[in-house]
This record gives sequence, structure tokens and C-alpha cells, in this order.
Amino acid sequence: MKRTAKLGHGTRPARSRTAGRARSGTPVNVTSAGMAALTPTSRSTAPRRLRDAMGRFATGVTVITTADADEGVHGMTANGVLSVSLDPPLVLVSLGRCRMAEILPRTGRYGISVLTAEQQDVAAHFAGQHALTGTPRFQWEGSLPFVAGSLAQLGCRVTDVHPAGDHVLWIGRVEHMTHRDGDPLLFYAGRFAGIRA
Repeated sequence: MKRTAKLGHGTRPARSRTAGRARSGTPVNVTSAGMAALTPTSRSTAPRRLRDAMGRFATGVTVITTADADEGVHGMTANGVLSVSLDPPLVLVSLGRCRMAEILPRTGRYGISVLTAEQQDVAAHFAGQHALTGTPRFQWEGSLPFVAGSLAQLGCRVTDVHPAGDHVLWIGRVEHMTHRDGDPLLFYAGRFAGIRA
């Protein structure tokens, strides 16, 4: 994350005032525009606080997959997935430093499987939390594997790659998609959850 940011074209940062301390005792400055500003003390805790804050934004849970001739099927659990454009159909996956980010430049394609509430064990498996009792089941569309029984499946060809801080955004053009009704698996505040559709 960059330590400096512009507030707008030709604008100057508003003078900040101390608003007190956060619950953790970390000083928090608030600008006259009401925006929180990082202090030297709070800057060191910013990544954890940002993760905690964004964790209050409930998301669906997906498994990103790709297939490599040397390594076979590789999958990882991810919730940093979003739609970018309807026409052309574009989505993106945000990846940090991980094995998937090393494989995608070779394969150039990835699959997105949106998980159901009953697939929490699959999500935990591909997040490296525990192993499934059996072999993960995939269904194939061409050269891309998808988690069998998932709510939605999107097959994408990588069209753009954009570094963004400590992550990389992998934009893909959707070449295959299918979906069905069902109850989704959610991720909220660091935990899996579910809702009835």
C-alpha cells in the first residue's frame, strides 16, 4: 500500500486534527473532511486493521482453478473476485504471492467455481486448512477444471495483468459460464457463513 496519496487533481490535503484513540489505544487523526489519516504508530497496524474492516464486507466464496501439463490441476480458495464488464464479459481475480500467481502466466486461463453452502469443506481444503477425506471432484469444460456441484462456473482467458500494491489483478475474458440456483457459501469476519437463497 502506498504511503502517500493524492486527494484530487490540484487539491491540498486538509489539515488534520486528533480525534482521540482507537480501542486499541492507537492514535487516530481525522482530517477536517472527516477522513481518517494514518499516524506513524497506526501505520504499522494498518494491514491488519484494513483486513478486519474489509472482513465486514460479506462475500461469496470461490475456488480458482487452472490446469498445467506438468503439475496437473491447481486450485485455491479466493473471495477477491469481481465482475469488471458485461460487454465484453470481463472478471478479475486478485492474487497475492501464491502458487497460482506463478502458474497462470504459463496456462493463461483460469476457472472460477462459486461454492454452495454445502461446500465449506471444499473451501477449507483449497485454503490449506485441512484435507478432504477423498479426492476433490472436478468437472471439465475444455481444458479447464471446475469444482463439481458449484453454483456458478466461469471459464476465463487472461487478457490483462495489473500489479496493485502487494497483489496482482488478473483480468480474464469469460469464455464459458453456467449457473444454477442454490444456497451460497459466504465469508464474513474471517469465518464461513451461509444464507438461504
